[in-house]
Amino acid sequence: MKRPNLPPIQGKRFDFETLQYNAISLMKQAHDGPTFLRHAGRVTHVVMTEELFDKLWPDPRRAWSVYEMPLRIE
Repeated sequence: MKRPNLPPIQGKRFDFETLQYNAISLMKQAHDGPTFLRHAGRVTHVVMTEELFDKLWPDPRRAWSVYEMPLRIE
């Protein structure tokens, strides 16, 4: 009996500590869909492409940098 060739349910897991060695693999996987980045064994970041982010959160008021954010008065 031959095992079926099924796609993996979850992609490769990336750790923040080894990001310098796996940056290109992380970018390729994020191009296919959101992926997770762990720090000390816990998920700390979700990595995705800008195109996918625009589909998930289509807000024209979104700031692209800290300097574009409105000032908050306390």
